[in-house]
Amino acid sequence: MNAPRENDPNELDRFKRDIDLVDYAERQGYQIKKEGKRGDWHQLEKDGEVLIVTRKDDHQVYLNTGDDRDKGSVIDFAKTRGGDGHGLNLGQVRQQLREYLNDGPAPTRAYAPAADVTRLNALSVGNPDHERQAEEDRRTRLISEVLGVKRELTDRTYLHGRGIEDQTIDSPAFQGRIFTAQQNEHKNTAFPLYNAEGLASVEQKNEHYKNLLPLPKNGIWVSHPTEGKGTQVERIIVSESAIDSLSHHQLKSGQDQKNTIYIATSGTPTEAQVALIQRVIDKQEPREVVLANDRDAGGRQFNMNYLNELHPARPLVPVAEQEAYKEPTRPVEWHATSDKYHTGLKVTYHHDSAEAGAQQVQQLSDRVGQMNGTQEAGPTIALEVQRSSDRETVLRLSVAKADTAQLEVLTHELYRQREQLRPEPERQQETFLRVDYPVAKDWNRDLELTRQGLNAEQIRAQAQRDEQQREAERQQRLAEQHRQEQEQRQLARQQEQQRRENTPEAQEQREADDRRFNQAVLGAAVASPGAEPESRPFRSYQSEQEAAAHTAQFVHARDAGLILLKEYINDNPAPHRPQGG
Repeated sequence: MNAPRENDPNELDRFKRDIDLVDYAERQGYQIKKEGKRGDWHQLEKDGEVLIVTRKDDHQVYLNTGDDRDKGSVIDFAKTRGGDGHGLNLGQVRQQLREYLNDGPAPTRAYAPAADVTRLNALSVGNPDHERQAEEDRRTRLISEVLGVKRELTDRTYLHGRGIEDQTIDSPAFQGRIFTAQQNEHKNTAFPLYNAEGLASVEQKNEHYKNLLPLPKNGIWVSHPTEGKGTQVERIIVSESAIDSLSHHQLKSGQDQKNTIYIATSGTPTEAQVALIQRVIDKQEPREVVLANDRDAGGRQFNMNYLNELHPARPLVPVAEQEAYKEPTRPVEWHATSDKYHTGLKVTYHHDSAEAGAQQVQQLSDRVGQMNGTQEAGPTIALEVQRSSDRETVLRLSVAKADTAQLEVLTHELYRQREQLRPEPERQQETFLRVDYPVAKDWNRDLELTRQGLNAEQIRAQAQRDEQQREAERQQRLAEQHRQEQEQRQLARQQEQQRRENTPEAQEQREADDRRFNQAVLGAAVASPGAEPESRPFRSYQSEQEAAAHTAQFVHARDAGLILLKEYINDNPAPHRPQGG
């Protein structure tokens, strides 16, 4: 059968229909962690990444819960993750998926029909309302399974265990924002996430348990104002988790009683969540936004991106008989990313001329040089100009994750520089965005240590011990991982050696060696032990290797001869002679 042509569009459709995305992902190292009771979704995980696989029309699709831009069919999955994570072009994707089909793919997974099939089938095929209604039904069903019909907080055990007091729980800010989820005898504390359409997802927590529903992460946990619904908001505080929001409120609300709304993203913020936070700012028009994320590389990365993305309330302007938010100009912008070991910062300057761009780059380069010059162990920040034109210059800075704070310092300087370059009416107040870090790793840990009676200095010392403990545990995990990898490599070598030894060529070589050995043994057994060296035939060798091989053969033959002799003596003892004979 001839291979399909490279530009055959039917082949891509065939890949989507015939390849089971869950099986294909499993062969790439992903594992099924959860699946719907009706079989209508599967949750896959690998290296901390969480994917949700569902069905769309006649094929499967996936969604990365931590990155709402990462989604699509098996084509998108292979294109994004192929090439050892470096990505594949479409031609390479075709080749990889052909090989998968040639290896014998798994049968296409059968999915249960969605709820209310009759009502959904009444919608015309291809109608966007069909997909929207199906997604809404799935979201409603999952949320209902968690929160049940009667939504209320009936069990405070988990919150009390995290040091959250009843006075905090009963604050007007958190009424209707925390529930008890119960399945059978299990109870979890549930934090609902909302977007512009309403309830979007639910995060459940308990001791040693955390779960976010397998839905697109396009909602945020948001409190009411601390002074109650309908009051003028003065401040918005953004953190990574609802527990940190509650902890921050319990620790600091008595010191600064500004009317506040708390927002949490349940971990790494997605692009949709950042847009939602800005919409809350647009609606509430607070005087300040406080970034209260964790004191670690991840929290610093989030804060760097918030400094670029969040702005004071934007005005609405008419656009084509509609209204849209007016975006402020961005003479400089940045975006922070991270991998396993490094944090990177992409900086883009927008300028009127190449000379202006060169001047801005020189200023940043000089600042990086100053910071590198103060490091005892040598330069820590790498700077690379990636591209430049008359209107735009793009740079990338990179540090080890442990040095992420240095990039954050640069980000604050870029923030101030941006405000100076903007037209005066667009400039932010210097205090609109500010960072508030906990003394320990996160706000709940601060709350725990404060409840133990520790002061700020003691908390700081304990935080250092906590960090040392985490680093020791990390090193232990790395050592264990290294040991396991060594064992796997050793096992692979042994399996490869066994495979080679079982080939026909290896078997023939062993049989030939056995024949030579047996001949040597027979020769040693019949040789005269009293023969003089001069009577033995002289043998010359063509090489040192040949002499060594013959010597080894002789040693084996001699040992074998001794064994035969001992066995002969044991089987044929000498005749008994009477004493004195």
